[in-house]
Amino acid sequence: MRRVHRLPEGLRPKLAKPLGRVFGAEETAGSEFAAFVQRVPMAITVGDRVTETLGTMGRTPDVQVVDGFERRSRREPPHVPYRRLVRVKNPAGSLTTSAIAGMSKAFEGTKPVRVLVEGEEDLMVMLAVAMAPISSVVFYGQPGVGVVTVKVSAVSKSRNRAILAEMGIKGLS
Repeated sequence: MRRVHRLPEGLRPKLAKPLGRVFGAEETAGSEFAAFVQRVPMAITVGDRVTETLGTMGRTPDVQVVDGFERRSRREPPHVPYRRLVRVKNPAGSLTTSAIAGMSKAFEGTKPVRVLVEGEEDLMVMLAVAMAPISSVVFYGQPGVGVVTVKVSAVSKSRNRAILAEMGIKGLS
């Protein structure tokens, strides 16, 4: 049975703010961002455009979460290599048991891995931060702003797990 955990309305404003450092569009074209991308021990991307951005910089994300959409418009999935494909179903504004299990599977085994979402991947950023190893970096796009980077630490994991718990998702490792 697939359980759907919906995002409570009260959490929407909290999640509208970027969860980490924002690199504006001009900055993502610069050498500081490129050097940062190459330095991270594990790169996780959530979103088609940001996955493509890292790929064009020569960094294949270890875990890439894509849905074949950009700003709600259908697009070709990014041409970025991966060795495993995990398919999940996840409607907008929610996280399903399928998405949770798929993200867990993505962090196990051979990399790079692509998580292909039927539905919407936006909220999977929280799962990525909650499940990724310490010192990983999660990259996601903030439309009209740039790329947000979240360094995975005990603090960022705890913050995201608390938000997920408010959605009824507990016991993530």
